Amino acid sequence: MDIRFLTTFIEVTKTRHFGKAAENLYLTQSAVSARIKLLEEYFHTTLFIRQRNSIQLTQSGEKLLPFARQLCATLNDAKQELQVQSSEYAVCGATQLASDLFLPQTLTHLHKHFPDFSVKADILTLDALSRQLHERVTDLAFSTEPLKSEDVNSVILFEQPLGLYRVGEPSSQINAEEFVAIDWGAKARDWLLTAYPQLRDAKLRTNSLSLALNNLCTEGGIAVLPVNVESQLRDRAPLTLIEPIDDVSLKVYLHTMKQIRRIGLADIITSVSSIAPK
Repeated sequence: MDIRFLTTFIEVTKTRHFGKAAENLYLTQSAVSARIKLLEEYFHTTLFIRQRNSIQLTQSGEKLLPFARQLCATLNDAKQELQVQSSEYAVCGATQLASDLFLPQTLTHLHKHFPDFSVKADILTLDALSRQLHERVTDLAFSTEPLKSEDVNSVILFEQPLGLYRVGEPSSQINAEEFVAIDWGAKARDWLLTAYPQLRDAKLRTNSLSLALNNLCTEGGIAVLPVNVESQLRDRAPLTLIEPIDDVSLKVYLHTMKQIRRIGLADIITSVSSIAPK
């Protein structure tokens, strides 16, 4: 049985609300419901009485609660003890775009300045990134979107303007058949659809900058790109700025937990925070 089922059970017990428990655990409400259902199937009993405006523990739920708390506390103690004994590691997590933009140089920086540390790097969705950060599975989280949490410190590592570019031979035509849509967020998308409504469709949609750039260099096309990729593309394919996107910029954030429990992690966070964009 997954220990996260028990932590979900405890959170629902505390909030008496599946939606609030889901919000606190950075899950969807359906995921919380599924975990409770699997837990009930595991114990062959009903744990909650579900009423319209109230969720109450059954007698079985009342009996399970102290055991669930004890098991979770014991496993958390074991996890922290093992982390203290093997503290020479760092786990980096990043959303796809943040990985393309910042993770490679972060790994190079860590290997150079913290050679005794073993580094793990994962590509995650924003929800999974937030959840793993709060569960302390991930030490340093990178994203192009902010995380809203009172327990998290977030800093902007760098910020770049965005522009609409053509890769390949110049042309006055701007149409969806040559548009590569990269997910830069709602503001960039709103600007684009207002200025170029014909780009509502695209030949390719992706959250991977590296995939988009490879496609653009191979096939040509137009895309919204940060200005710092100009130098990367000029040696690979002709590049023309069609129009800058005013008041919309790309940001890469570093998120870390406010309470740092492992030896050496604070130094890593401070060092990574100082990395200038390449």
